[in-house]
Amino acid sequence: MSYANNDPAQQKVVKISLKKAMESRGLVNAIHHQIDWKAFLSNEHDAPYIANVYFRHVHYAISGTYEEWVKFFLKDPGGAEPDVLPER
Repeated sequence: MSYANNDPAQQKVVKISLKKAMESRGLVNAIHHQIDWKAFLSNEHDAPYIANVYFRHVHYAISGTYEEWVKFFLKDPGGAEPDVLPER
């Protein structure tokens, strides 16, 4: 049995910034569970880094700079920013 709304080609993609995504605790959790940060940041480039994450049956394309993503992934659970970014 097939349902029309299960077709990935018809799925809407919500494009948001990493800063906006960080306002949702659930979305932050989804990013941490679905994205391998070492692989994600291993191919350095100047264009925005876009993480594709699924949260509550919605596909999010979350964009941010290299520095924003490094700070996001290295932030400790208390919310403190890392003092030093890793070598690029």
